[in-house]
Amino acid sequence: MRWLAPLVVLALVACEPRVIVSRTPAPQESGASPTATASPSPTPSGTPAKVALEAAPSVTPASRLVSYERGGDIGQPSIRFLLTDDGRVITEASNGDLVQRRLTPSGAATMVLQAIQTGLFERDADYGRTPKPGTTPTPRGATVLIFVVANGARVVRVSVVPTGQPDDEQYEPSATRDKLTALARGYEDLSWVSASSWAEAAPQAYRPTAYRLFVLPQPGGASTGGTTDVDAIWPFLIPIDQVGAPAGGVSGGSWRCAIIADSDARMLGQSLERAAVISRFGSGAHIAAGPLAWRAGGGALRLELSPLLPHEPATCTGVLPPI
Repeated sequence: MRWLAPLVVLALVACEPRVIVSRTPAPQESGASPTATASPSPTPSGTPAKVALEAAPSVTPASRLVSYERGGDIGQPSIRFLLTDDGRVITEASNGDLVQRRLTPSGAATMVLQAIQTGLFERDADYGRTPKPGTTPTPRGATVLIFVVANGARVVRVSVVPTGQPDDEQYEPSATRDKLTALARGYEDLSWVSASSWAEAAPQAYRPTAYRLFVLPQPGGASTGGTTDVDAIWPFLIPIDQVGAPAGGVSGGSWRCAIIADSDARMLGQSLERAAVISRFGSGAHIAAGPLAWRAGGGALRLELSPLLPHEPATCTGVLPPI
């Protein structure tokens, strides 16, 4: 039973991805799609035979009470702290892996109140920086902190450029920015939380039920030299440029998105690790790889893989593809 539901009105609706096939291919029938009935592809010596993708699991998302992300002007923001209505706390470990703990009901309520009592989560807001009179700061990308807080019947989003930037001396001081920066530091270092507030205090590796996979085929793209062909790395029967469904275009191609089971994500991550495309596939890891050689498409291919968080529905709908 979720004991903090009155705090949350964020509705999340899960839906099934459209292009996931079962682990066992169906028998071939007349006129059937060759993709759905393909036999394992010939593979180089030492390369495991390709398998079908598992069906993505059906999950009921938790509700988000508080989240804090850190981002910049390039790429998507990364989660640094997440509290859901069942008491789960997801944070990032020093090695980049995600870890999970659990608060008691009173501990979770205290965590939410810590944000609300700043007085800065009554409405959506964006707190930037104001240059000091007579200064013309050089335009440059700045770090941005993004908070989402369930405040009674409202879900409030607040973003801020934190204090402590290298060029902060060129901008006016801001008590609001100071306060939100301190709040973020408190969420990154939870040593201040009392032992009695934890139901499970020891961090455990976060194991997502599923991952979101983005693939960007770039036929005719720039050569990647002698890198390993992506088809030798891709461990699944379905061709890599047919996985998932279209998710938005960029210059030079169109992203595709699919929800894949945790076991398949680990299989893909370990294959990328063996091919030295990534250095390590860790617990809950976000990986970005590319451009990879894609000889079948006469070009290159990029992919990104990230774990679904407890409050996220298992869908690509409404999710922005990578930049």
